[in-house]
Amino acid sequence: MRRGPAVWLAVAAMLATTLPAQAQAPAPAARGTRHALVIGIGEYADPELPTLRGMPLDVASARRMAQAMAIPEANVTLLRDRAATAAGIREALAQLNARVQDGDRVFVYYSGHGTRWYDPVLKAEGCTEGLMAADGQVISNIELGTRLAPLARRADKLLVFYDACFSGGLAESPLRTRSLPKGAGATITPKFVRGSAPDTCGEPANFRTRSLPGLLQQRSAMPENVVQVAASRPDEVSFDSSATGGFATAAWRDCLLGEARDLDGSGAITVDEVTQCAQAQLDRALAGVPGVRGQQMTMVGNTRFVPAWGGGAAKESARRVTPAEILAEVHGQRDGQRRVVATTRQGTLKIGRDALEIDVTPSRDGHLYVAMAGSDGQSLVLLYPNDLAGDNRVRAGQRVALPGPGWEVVAGGPPGIETLLVMVTDAPRDLSSLGRDKTGPFMKTLLDAEGRARLQAVLAGGTPGTDCGQPGRPPCTDAFGAALLKVESVR
Repeated sequence: MRRGPAVWLAVAAMLATTLPAQAQAPAPAARGTRHALVIGIGEYADPELPTLRGMPLDVASARRMAQAMAIPEANVTLLRDRAATAAGIREALAQLNARVQDGDRVFVYYSGHGTRWYDPVLKAEGCTEGLMAADGQVISNIELGTRLAPLARRADKLLVFYDACFSGGLAESPLRTRSLPKGAGATITPKFVRGSAPDTCGEPANFRTRSLPGLLQQRSAMPENVVQVAASRPDEVSFDSSATGGFATAAWRDCLLGEARDLDGSGAITVDEVTQCAQAQLDRALAGVPGVRGQQMTMVGNTRFVPAWGGGAAKESARRVTPAEILAEVHGQRDGQRRVVATTRQGTLKIGRDALEIDVTPSRDGHLYVAMAGSDGQSLVLLYPNDLAGDNRVRAGQRVALPGPGWEVVAGGPPGIETLLVMVTDAPRDLSSLGRDKTGPFMKTLLDAEGRARLQAVLAGGTPGTDCGQPGRPPCTDAFGAALLKVESVR
């Protein structure tokens, strides 16, 4: 059956220039394929180390963040104070590594002191840095990167959040050993302690050379699969409040749970958007604190990752987002370990005459989906599966040629660039919640605020069935591989 230019014409629902205040994406239930390790140390064996009185609040915040990320309570490992010795941290990381399966998601959180010390093995300045365990021993970021690397290679996404001066410096030198008052009986304490080091190592100013993301990438972690959020940048400390917990943790929690805005209007809140919101809150919280110059959060890795659906995805800006940008954001959620090789047989198609032809070869078994953002800049159509081709199962290493027998897609214009997202998901997606408007045999997606949020949640967030993981049934993971293609339509 031949479908002509109408296939690529504009979808009836146009993008609004003024968006509604809220667009709720479906909030997923807890997933057994997601895991968290929460480490909080407020009291140390060494009485000389400053107590971090806000740590219990940090732990509570981290647990709320884990819940927002659909991590079940049973999959959250909590390590606090005396239990968080160096040996305890190593054992917890080993147990997490043993528990996580291919395609799972992992959240690792640390609240405590960071430090820097002298290491004669290093050939450079002899200084290295790390996290201070409860027993006064340290986990260097070199060791931490080594222990997290297997998780990063196996996980669909690994999000690491540390509220410590793990790779930060000082705002003011005298703040290293004392707390400061901050109204209503609260105090703030810098999360940095000097290790046994010469003065050049005790000054936390040059922590850039051995960052955690760099170590993970050196150990073959895919950059799409890892994102790191740090409470401060390399030349600053982070601060603990006895009243609210870590300033960065509290701000990031609030933004993840609903304060962040969808700045690009895509229908989802990314790590970057959460952190921008948190930075604004952090600036307000530290304003006027004597001797403190501020604290700048940093991100490294896949900052387009969407850590949670619902809640924060409700508030958005009035920016006009394009369908191509929506597909690019979904593409940003892909698992780098799941390769999808996709090509178009022609890079240029003549309107009304040439048919789109795509070849797809996945690296794993799964389910194939193809979405297209039209050259009109306003339409978004799910080309495959469709009413004429419903079985979208594919096999690893076997090439799939689209369109299949009995249907084709002819360029409909206007002149411009068509963007194609080719996805191969581990588990099938439940498309029933998407808009059911049709363009021939194809589903067109409504692009109002709610439609964009729902599309992102369904395609990128996954919709595992109740019997997933059972013998003969698809896996529960929502991991997917993807490729983004461009085709030009001309007259």
